Amino acid sequence: MRLTELAHKEISKFLLLGDFAIDATTGNGNDTKFLSQKVGIEGRVFAFDRQMESIERTQSLLEQENLLAQVSLFPNCHSTISNKIPSELKGQIKVSTFNLGYLPSGDKTIVTEPQSTLTALIQSYDYLSDDGMISLLAYRGHPGGKEEFNQIEELIKKEKWTRKQFSGNERAESPVLSIITKT
Repeated sequence: MRLTELAHKEISKFLLLGDFAIDATTGNGNDTKFLSQKVGIEGRVFAFDRQMESIERTQSLLEQENLLAQVSLFPNCHSTISNKIPSELKGQIKVSTFNLGYLPSGDKTIVTEPQSTLTALIQSYDYLSDDGMISLLAYRGHPGGKEEFNQIEELIKKEKWTRKQFSGNERAESPVLSIITKT
């Protein structure tokens, strides 16, 4: 099973109709689409990406699937979560997803960066409900990916967050999926 499929399987254990979710890195919109299908029209997905190309791709996909009504798209870095999501939703976000790296079929020189990712992770954790989770897929094979992963590892250990971890394979540059929970 691919790690993206495994992430969706894990998310499905947490996310229900009417819930709130964050897609911190919209990319091509696949996670945003999945989250919006899970929360339905009664719920809300807050989706972020600093690349307008990503926001446009995601918006187009959501329009095709008739899912745009339950999504708020932000053409902003994921580090702005606490500036964009209402503070009264702190403690009410059920799932937050991160699919790090670069935009598939996009400019591979534009990648997620450790400092903004760490900031977004902390903010996402602060917004999580007590029974919520963060799905974080880190790619270590591109320039800067291993450094970003190592800094995420340090943060998780420092904060003593509960986490399950899955690897794509045993190679040092393989992707790693972390499922972080408050429980």
